[in-house]
Amino acid sequence: MFNSLLILIPVIGAQVVGGAFSGATFSEAPSVEAIDQTRQNMDDAFTAMAPRNAADKYKFWHDIVSRELTARDVTAARGFLMAAPQMLDREDVKELMAAANSEITGTEDERIALAALRKLPVAVSQRFANAMGSARNLNTQVDPAEENAAGTEPEAEEPADETVSPIVAARFALLGTYADLANHSERWMKGDRVDELVLKITGIGLEQADQQDALAESNIRALSILKSARRSRRITPEFNDYLTDRLNAALPDSVLKPALEEAFADLAITKVRVQRVRAAYASALNAKGLARLETDLAQIDRIGTLTDPSAAVTLIEQVKDSADLRRVRLIAEAGGDRSVALFKQMGPGAMRVADTGVRWTRELVLQFMGLTAAGLVMFWVTWSTLRRSLRRRPRIEAPQ
Repeated sequence: MFNSLLILIPVIGAQVVGGAFSGATFSEAPSVEAIDQTRQNMDDAFTAMAPRNAADKYKFWHDIVSRELTARDVTAARGFLMAAPQMLDREDVKELMAAANSEITGTEDERIALAALRKLPVAVSQRFANAMGSARNLNTQVDPAEENAAGTEPEAEEPADETVSPIVAARFALLGTYADLANHSERWMKGDRVDELVLKITGIGLEQADQQDALAESNIRALSILKSARRSRRITPEFNDYLTDRLNAALPDSVLKPALEEAFADLAITKVRVQRVRAAYASALNAKGLARLETDLAQIDRIGTLTDPSAAVTLIEQVKDSADLRRVRLIAEAGGDRSVALFKQMGPGAMRVADTGVRWTRELVLQFMGLTAAGLVMFWVTWSTLRRSLRRRPRIEAPQ
C-alpha cells in the first residue's frame, strides 16, 4: 500500500496543479477569478510603489500624476488618480473614500478619480481638467518624418473618384484610402523601400471597411492601433515577427504579388487602377489565416475599448507573443486606466501581475479531496509500520 501511494500521490498532485493553474495559458476571455486576482495583484503593486514613510506618500503620488500630465498622458494620470487609495497613507485614504462615497453619480472608479483630483493643488487639477477637455484622438496624423521612418515617403495624392466607408473616413483615418494603398503597392512591386507590415495592415483594414459590420469595425480599430504602434516604432522585435507571420498567413505573398502584378500590368487611369488593387487584395485574402489573425485583433480591440487607442499602444508596447497579448488584456480588464499607469511605472515587470487565479470546479475539488485522502492514508501506513517495528525489537539475552 505504501509503494502504491508513493506512485499515486504525485500523479494526483500533478492533476490538481494542472487543473488549478491550467489558466496559465491565459484564455481568450479571462474568467472572473482571474480578473479579481489580477486586480488584487495590481493593488499590491501600487501599494509597493509608494514610499513607506507616510509623509512622503502624498508627494510621490502628486509628483507622479504631474509627470504624466507633463507628458500629456491623460489616461496614465487618471490611472494614478484611481490608484490613490493604494498609494496614499491611511488618513488621506479615509478622507478620499469619504469624499468618493458622497458622490451620487458615476462609477466607483470615476468617483475615486474625482475625489483624488480634489486632493491635488488647484494648478494640477486645472491642468488635468484642461487635458481631459481636449478631444482624444487615435494619433492618426503622421508627420513626414514618421512616414519616412516607416519606409513610406509622402507623395502627392492623385485625385480619385472612390467611395470610402464612413467608418474609415470618420473614425479610422489612419488606414488611409485605396488610392494610397495602390500607390504604395506599386512602389513595393518595383522594389522601393516600403513597410510591408504597414502595407498589409492597410490592405486588410480597407477590405474590412467594405463589409461594415460589428466584426469588421472591431478589426479596423485593432488594425489602426497596430499601424500606429508600428509607425511609432513601439512594437517589440518578437511581436513584430509574430505579426509578420500572422499577416503573411492572412495575405500570402505567393498570392498577393501575382495579383498585384496583374493589376499593374498595363497603364490605366487612377480610378481603374484603384479598383484593380482593391480586387487584388480581396482575392489574395486567406480565410483561415484571417481567422487566426482576428483572434489577436479581438484582444487588441478589447484593450483599446477598456482604455483608449493611444493607451492601447502603450500597453502592447511590451508584448512579445499571443500569450503576452492575453496577459495585457487581462490586466486591462482588471484595472482599466490603472493598467496604463502600471505599465508606465513598471514597464515589462507589469506583466507579472496578470494571474489566472484558481477556478474551483467539481472535478478539481474531487481531485483535491482524493489527494488529501491519499496523503492521510500514507501517513497512517507510515505511522502504523513505524509503531510495529518499534514493538518488535529483538530481546538481548544475558551471557551464560
